[in-house]
Amino acid sequence: MFQENMLQTPGPEFLQASSPCPAWRAPEVIERGRWKISLGQEPVEEFLEEYRRGAFDSASSSRALLAPERTPKLNDFSLSLRQQLLFGDGFARIKQAKTIRLSAPQQRALFLRIGSLMGRVMTEYGQLYPVHDRGIDYKEQAAPVSMTTAETGMHTDSSAVGALPDFVGLLCEEPSLAGGDSLISNALTIYHELRGSCPEIVNLLEGNYIRDVVTPGASRSLETLLLNTFPIYSSGRHGEGSTFRYMRYWIEKGAERAGLPLKPEQCEALNRLDEALNSPENQVKLRLGRGDILLANNRTLAHGRTGYTDRPGHQRQLQRIWVNLGR
Repeated sequence: MFQENMLQTPGPEFLQASSPCPAWRAPEVIERGRWKISLGQEPVEEFLEEYRRGAFDSASSSRALLAPERTPKLNDFSLSLRQQLLFGDGFARIKQAKTIRLSAPQQRALFLRIGSLMGRVMTEYGQLYPVHDRGIDYKEQAAPVSMTTAETGMHTDSSAVGALPDFVGLLCEEPSLAGGDSLISNALTIYHELRGSCPEIVNLLEGNYIRDVVTPGASRSLETLLLNTFPIYSSGRHGEGSTFRYMRYWIEKGAERAGLPLKPEQCEALNRLDEALNSPENQVKLRLGRGDILLANNRTLAHGRTGYTDRPGHQRQLQRIWVNLGR
C-alpha cells in the first residue's frame, strides 16, 4: 500500500526540467504512486480563514482570485501541483485529510481557489461546470457527452479551435452507484510508440481534422465549422512542447456535417490510436470518492470515463474546471 504524498515546493532542478509530462506506462505509474496527493489541514485552514472573512461570496465569485500571499500555504501546494502536472506524471488525485469537513460551497470555492493559483480559470462553460446526467442524447443533438451517463471514450477537453485548457480538473461531490470510473492514458507514450512502429499513422494524426462545434451559444454555420480545424498531434502550435487534442466523435460528426467524410486511411489511424489509448498497458483507472479531486494535463494526456448508473435519488455530481497557463 502506498502512502499519500504531501506535495512540497519543488527545487530549482525540478523547475528547470525541459521535458513536460514525461511518457509512462500504466503499470509503472501506478506502482510509483506519485500521483496520490494529500491535501493537509494547514492549507485548508488558511483558506477557511479567508472564506470566513468573506473573501469568497460564492464558488463562482471573481473574489476567489484574491492575491496569492493571502493563502501562502495553499499557494505553495497549488504551484507544486502545477509542476506535477507539467513535469511529473501529468495527473494527480487529491484526497483531503479525514479531519477536514467542508460544506459544498466551501468545497467548490477551495477547488476554484486551487485552480486560480495554478493559472487562469477559463469561463467558456463558467468557472465551474457541473457534470451530471441531464437526460440528453448527445448523438441526437450537439451536446457534450458530460451531460449524459454514457462512457465518453478517451479524449481531451474542448473541441473548439480557440479554447485549449492546459489542465482539466474534476471535483467529486457525489459518486455514482456503479461505474463512472475515471480513465487516463499518456498520449506522449503512444506517440513515440506509433512513431517508431507506424510512422505513416503518426503522419495522418498530425494532419488537420474538422471538429463539430458544440460550445453552447457558438455559431454552427458551415463557415464556423470549417474554421474549427486542427491536428490531433502537433508541436509548437500552442507554445512550446507537444499538444494532443482528440475527441473522435466530434471529428466524425464534423467531417459528416462538412460533407467531407474521413478517408479510409484516416479512420484506420483513429482506430489504431483508440486501440492504444484503451490498452491496459497504457490506461490508468481511478474511482473518485466524495471530496476527491482529479487534475490532469489536457495537452499530453487523454482522459475518459466508464458509463455509470446513478443511485436512486442521488445523482452523480462532479464540478469541472478548466485552467489555462497563458501561453
